[in-house]
Amino acid sequence: MKIIVLTPIYASTTTMQGATPVVHYFAREWVKMGHEVKVFHLGHKFPRPFYWISKRFQHQLNTRLGMLVPVNYPKDTDYEADGVRVFKRSIKKIKPHSRYSQRQINYALSIISKECEQNGVPDWFIGHWDNPQLELLCALKKRFNKPACLVLHSNKFDFERLYGENAKAMLAQMDLIGFRNVAAQQDFESKYGKPKKSFIAYSGVSEAFLKAGATNEKTITTPVRNFVFVGSLINRKYPTEILTALSRAYPDGDFSMTYIGDGADKERIEAEHKRLGSKGSVKFTGRIPREDIVDYLKQSDIFVMISKGEIFGLVYLEAMALGVIPIGSKNEGIDGIIRDGENGFLCEAGNIDDLTKVLNELKNLSSDKLFSLSNNAKFTAQAFSDRGVAEKYINALL
Repeated sequence: MKIIVLTPIYASTTTMQGATPVVHYFAREWVKMGHEVKVFHLGHKFPRPFYWISKRFQHQLNTRLGMLVPVNYPKDTDYEADGVRVFKRSIKKIKPHSRYSQRQINYALSIISKECEQNGVPDWFIGHWDNPQLELLCALKKRFNKPACLVLHSNKFDFERLYGENAKAMLAQMDLIGFRNVAAQQDFESKYGKPKKSFIAYSGVSEAFLKAGATNEKTITTPVRNFVFVGSLINRKYPTEILTALSRAYPDGDFSMTYIGDGADKERIEAEHKRLGSKGSVKFTGRIPREDIVDYLKQSDIFVMISKGEIFGLVYLEAMALGVIPIGSKNEGIDGIIRDGENGFLCEAGNIDDLTKVLNELKNLSSDKLFSLSNNAKFTAQAFSDRGVAEKYINALL
């Protein structure tokens, strides 16, 4: 099968810079299966003053927005990563979260169409995120008479904001719509009705984590003491609140907290640790390669991340693959995969009191219960391999 993927965010093994690599993991696995995959990485390009300002106030913007803002003017390039051919092209945009001009849509459409005309039309056009992919998919579907799939990376939807009264008609043209979790699918259907066909595009756990979990017999001593967080240190992930809750559950400081990742909230965490009397062991590793995280997870008992706006959260599953018991957020992307009290725990996003309650419960669990939770977490992760979720994605296209 020939596939063309359109996405505004694309991080491969050669271009990891804090962006999510989820689309590349799908594309990479499809290539391994024998499919031909080309990716048009259609990143946005703002006026140059935007980058001057974002570079100067990067820390403040990251903290306020809860995300990593771009600081470098983008450059177009072509490259290959893991057998996936990638065309990185930038589309001009006046301001964030706005609709692209028709001129820029036509520009993107022309470069994709040229590739199709010169090297063959794909069997499927796939778009991740809706802006500008929804408009482009509608145009490509009409021009080449091939099916289109749109995968949405949100839990809440308001297409009318960008597309006005045409939103429903545009969505109805999609042959397949993917969602990153069940809650997102339900929200979409409540507003726009059921698509022609839909599926859940879960992320997958790499073989490195699954193999490490299969050969690593997890032993968790009681009470639990070793905690780990993996992700960007930004507001919406509440890394500082985790430390505050730990200090309440462990007033003597008998705990170890490792933060894997980087971001604007590192200084807040350090300040909170100092305010709390520097009790407990707090370690920062910075951002490290995905597979290198395995060794840290082997040494950890509990993975904790109580984010808001977490569409899926692959890092939870990666920790679970090693038998690390996860604590995630209720009503977020991982809810339903983490089953409270069975293979992990759930609490309200960012709620220090709720997290402290969970931590106190964990402290009082028997070794047998911890062993059961750990094994259940590992068993859950095994159903979400990179290969397995990529196959389910492909099967949805058939």
